[in-house]
Order: sequence, then structure tokens, then C-alpha cells
Amino acid sequence: MDKRPKIVGLTGGIAAGKSATRQAFERLGVPCLDADAVARDIHQDPAHPATKTLAKTFAEWMTPEGALQRGSLQGLFARDAEANHTLIAILKPHVLAAMHNWTATHSAPYVVWESALLVQETIVVDRVVVVDAPMTLRLARLRSRNPNWSEQHIANILAMQTTLPTGDGAWAGADAIHNGGSQEQLQAQVAALHHHYLQLWN
Repeated sequence: MDKRPKIVGLTGGIAAGKSATRQAFERLGVPCLDADAVARDIHQDPAHPATKTLAKTFAEWMTPEGALQRGSLQGLFARDAEANHTLIAILKPHVLAAMHNWTATHSAPYVVWESALLVQETIVVDRVVVVDAPMTLRLARLRSRNPNWSEQHIANILAMQTTLPTGDGAWAGADAIHNGGSQEQLQAQVAALHHHYLQLWN
């Protein structure tokens, strides 16, 4: 019998509130993992096989020590779709392997993977949660947290992401979180999903 935790993939567009939603699951005791943090651990490790491949492909974006330059994800990769696709292709199998290894260490009914890659790439999970918020609110969050970003840079980043459906039908079969209200409203939506998942998988 398969004893591994079920995997809930948490995704959504930039500044929709993925991290806030992940933190809401964490407050309920759900083990959560951020794919961006896993990828960062990999591409900042000069000895990792993926980083060595990056060094051959993006030599001008590597540090003298052999790690990917900090800021390059918002530099080259935010404006060059082909480079971004190549980056994902190199990192994705290593990130997924690390996340599956992490998942295997837990005995909870389910874990949450926060990953923007679910928007752009096929990742097999047991359930998908899509976080969305009004575009005006997302733009306000981006400008507030990144005051040095130009409007063109923000537009480039938004253009790199697949447009997410909105409303109650966000992705066929996916669970929707609407993050346009208060923290209390967000926590209540997550609590309802948590209760549902425990009923499914306990």
C-alpha cells in the first residue's frame, strides 16, 4: 500500500499570493516546500550537476565561484523566454527529485508544494490549488515589494507567465483560492481545503 503523503501543488501567477497561502497551510501544521527555494539551493551550489550544466550554457551569468548570479532570474530569464525555458529544462528534474525525496521523509496525509512551474510545465501531483487575485492588486503588490522595477520589467515578467483562468472554474478540477481580501478570509479558505483534504486522505 502506498504510504507516501499525497501532494498538493500550489500555484498561481506572480503576486497572486502563493507564499501567503503556503504559510496559511503551514499554520495548520501541513508540511510545505517552496520549489523556488529548492531551485535556489541547487543553482547556488557550484558542485551540483545542474549548476555545472548551467555554467556551460550560461557562462556569462555565472559567478567566479561557479554559481548562478543572484539577480539573473530577474535579469536575463525574466525577459528571454528561450533562456527561461532552457533554465527550467536543466533545473526541473533535479528540483523534482529533491522535492520527492523531501516528501518521502514525511508521514502526514498530504504535503504542499508551492511552485510557479505548475503554471508553465507539467508536474504530476495529486491535487492542484490555484491562487488568484485581481490584476490591479497583483500589480500594486509587485510595485510595493519591488520599487526599483520599471513598468516594462513588470510587464515582461507578467508576459512570461501563462495566463491563469479566473473565477470558480480556475483550471478544470483544481481548487481555487481567491486572495483579494483579508488575511482572515485567506486563512478560512485554506482551512476549508485542509478539512476537505483530511477527509479525502486520512
